[in-house]
Formats: sequence, structure tokens, C-alpha cells
Amino acid sequence: MEIPGLDEVDNRIVELLCKNARMSYSEIGEIVGKSRVAVKTRIEQLEKSGIIRGYAAVIDPGAVPGGIRFTLDIETEPQSFDEVVARLSAGAMIQKIYSTSGECHIHAVGVAPNSETLGTYARHLHRSVQGVRRLNWQFLVTTYKDMERGVDYEVRHQEHEHLETDSGECEKQQQA
Repeated sequence: MEIPGLDEVDNRIVELLCKNARMSYSEIGEIVGKSRVAVKTRIEQLEKSGIIRGYAAVIDPGAVPGGIRFTLDIETEPQSFDEVVARLSAGAMIQKIYSTSGECHIHAVGVAPNSETLGTYARHLHRSVQGVRRLNWQFLVTTYKDMERGVDYEVRHQEHEHLETDSGECEKQQQA
């Protein structure tokens, strides 16, 4: 990964931290040819500027017994868009919510403890919010590239389910 505007050393530091955020300043310094103090100063500047926003333990839901990653694609009536976003935001399983191109379309990404819980959640959302035109969910089977977590190769065979209501054109486009 190369971030425009950063010098070669800072880009290398970011690359190393993306691979292993637990590396010590000394370990990074040995690789990039800088002292521990110089590396610490550079990392602090990267954090202060917002290029590095934080460090986190990455939990692989596939490693948790029964844990599954999923996506939800939802098309709503214009008057229901904000309510659906609010309901998704309140859901503990939902990690990311996007408004996508097209009208009144939401894409969400999450982790469920099992397929039954996801199915119950999706059906409840579909039935309890007026104006949900279509709701489609998929289990993520294989990740080939995930820049937030590095590269993750996993193969899992899981099911796919699709729910659909009456289709129609959405009259108003929601802005992200």
C-alpha cells in the first residue's frame, strides 16, 4: 500500500503496522533503518494527522463457532429510508452501513452468531418497517482482499437466502 503524500519511510511504517500493529518501535526501526525514537515520533505524527485512526484486534467471525459474516441489500420507499438506516444502526450485528448508487438503496455488512439469528433479524426488519420493498441477504463465503484487515483467504460453503416484496421505482434518491 502506498499513500500519496507520505515519504518512503512513513509508507513502509504504515505497511508494517497494517500487517502487524503489535510490532514494537524497535522492530519497525530495524526494518526501516531508523531509531526507535524516530519511529515513535513518525507514528505519533501519522496518528495526529489522522492517517492512522487507531488499532484494533481483528476478530474473524469464521473462527468463532457458528459466527458468519453477511451483507444486507435493502431497497426502500423514500419515506422509509431514514427509519431503515436508524434500525440498522441500532442493530448489534451490523458493522457498516452504506447508501449506494441508485435510489433508496442501502448496503449493510455485519456478523451474526449463526444463520438462524441472521434469518430472524432480516425477516423481522423486512416485516416491521413499512416501505421496505426488497431485502436480500447473503453469507460471505470467501474474502480475497480486505484492505482494512490485510489479506484474508478463507473458504466456507454457506447458504444464500433472498426475500423480495413488490418491486417498483423509488421516487426520491437519498444522499449519502
